[in-house]
Parts: sequence; structure tokens; C-alpha cells
Amino acid sequence: MEMMGPGHRAEAGILIQLGFTFGFITLVAVGWFIRNWFWFQFALGMSLLPVVFCSRFVPESPRWLLMRGKKDPLVRLVKEAVELNQRPNIEFKNIDLLKGNEDQNTKTLFHLLKMPTMRKRIFIMFYVWIVNGFMYYGLSFNTNDIGGDPYLNFFISGLMELPSFVLIYWGALKLGRRPTFLWLTFVGGAACFALLAVPAQYLWLQTTFAMIGKLCVTGSFSLLYIYASELFPTVVRNAALGSCSTCARVSSMLAPFVRELVSSESIYI
Repeated sequence: MEMMGPGHRAEAGILIQLGFTFGFITLVAVGWFIRNWFWFQFALGMSLLPVVFCSRFVPESPRWLLMRGKKDPLVRLVKEAVELNQRPNIEFKNIDLLKGNEDQNTKTLFHLLKMPTMRKRIFIMFYVWIVNGFMYYGLSFNTNDIGGDPYLNFFISGLMELPSFVLIYWGALKLGRRPTFLWLTFVGGAACFALLAVPAQYLWLQTTFAMIGKLCVTGSFSLLYIYASELFPTVVRNAALGSCSTCARVSSMLAPFVRELVSSESIYI
């Protein structure tokens, strides 16, 4: 997000989430051909190996280099960007003033909590990340409760994420980040509550509400990465976004236990 200009952050944030959805969908194929749990986990672990070589092709954040006073890497990175984008040569002014930032310590979550406005924002973000993580993984893990072929259900659940990206792209640009997030969260929560009123014999209606909830929570969860990164300044952005993501992982670990709260005859959660 820090490598993109403000005018392209929405597109970049949404395109990044497509990789998550692609992994969600292709996981069905991996599970279909590899039925043994050991080799299944092994295949997932091996898919991480290309990440080792990514550091050679992905540059450092120019905004982070600017805040830390890394003069030489910043100049080199900007020149590469100018050449790659075929832009006119730029003139660096007052670049030596960045040297004064080299001795600054890395800002942590504790620095964020000392500022009243930032503290209020981060606690609100903690809550919404926990809720979205819980809803997303709760709906994703319990697709087998819909009935029918579990592989097909999981595949459809992944496909439902694609329309959500179109929705948040339009909403983020036309309505704004916050209204789009609030509406997606409200509709997704309402769809999950509606499941409580659907009789067990209306399986198609349960599936419909479940997929609406999945579509909305996918959109709100994806939008959080864009929204949260824009709420905090560069010096504390990594700490803020990392802390929010940690909260979401805690709730995602609790999500599989939701199905333990209901019997096998209960409706889809």
C-alpha cells in the first residue's frame, strides 16, 4: 500500500485480495487430489517456497525509507521507479535533511497508545478486525453444514468472494471507505441473523443467506486492509496494521469451535 500513490490504493488493495481468493478456490483442487492429511499439509507448506525469492523483486517501501532517513536506498528506488514508469527525471531537493531521521527508533504499538486520537482508532480497529475475522472464518469453515458435496460448497463459497471485490471497488470510490464498510458489515450480520429464522427443510434459503453473509464479510474484511492502512501515519502503520491482523487471527482460531456449540442437526452458522 505504501508503494502506491493515493489515487491507486483502492485498486492495489483489492487486487492484492484476489490472491487470497485464488488460494481459497484452488484449495478445493488440492484437497480433491490429495486426500491424505499429511501430504495435504506438505503440499500447502511447499507452496510457500517461492516467497523466499520474492525479496529480490519486491522493493522496500519508499515512505518507510523516507521516514527513517535512508537517503541512498530511497534515491536509488525513486530513480528505478522513474525509469520503469518512463517519467521525466526528477530533482532531489533537501535530500541531506533526511539524515536526521536515521537515529529515530522504530515506533511500536506502545507509541500508538500514547496518542489519544490514535488510541481511540486502534481500539475500534481491534474490535472490527476481531468481528470480521470471526465471521469470515466461521462461514468459511462451516460450509459442510449446508449439505451436499463439501468440495462443491467450498468452491462456491470461494467464488462468492469475487463479486465482493467489484462491490467494494465501486463503494470505496463512490461512497467512501467508512460507509461501504458499515453497510457491508450490517448486511452481512443481518444475513447471519436471518439464518436463525429459516426452517431446516429450506436448505436453499439457508444457503442463500449464508452466501450473502460470506459475500458481505469478504468485502468488509478486504476493505479493512485499505481503510486501516490509511488511518495511521507511516511511522506507526506497520505496528497498527500488524496488531489489527493479530486480533483477527485470534478470532479466526476461535471460529472453528463455533460448530461445536451446535448439534449436527442445527442450521448453518
